[in-house]
Amino acid sequence: MSIYELRTYTLYVGRLNEAIDIYLNYGWPAIKKYEKNLIKYFIGDIGALNQIIHVWQFDDDKHRRDVWNKIFSDEDFLKFASKFRPLVMRQENKLMTAAPWTP
Repeated sequence: MSIYELRTYTLYVGRLNEAIDIYLNYGWPAIKKYEKNLIKYFIGDIGALNQIIHVWQFDDDKHRRDVWNKIFSDEDFLKFASKFRPLVMRQENKLMTAAPWTP
């Protein structure tokens, strides 16, 4: 059974445009190597202001940990993270499984 990871980064007010620039120039070039597990990135609009939200899909928890270990040891990702992390006020991760009635 697949598991899904919902990651929400709440940024300091006024830093979203800077975060978008960092993602475009450093984040996506590093993360796209792992996009087969990435469902989508979102930017909060109403209610969820100053947030970058992304959803990932993995076969199981071992697979999830293996992918994140690869990402967190990737030099390009670490370069991105060093620029992005100072913009983050709070990070929240949720692990989810699909409801049994969904396709």
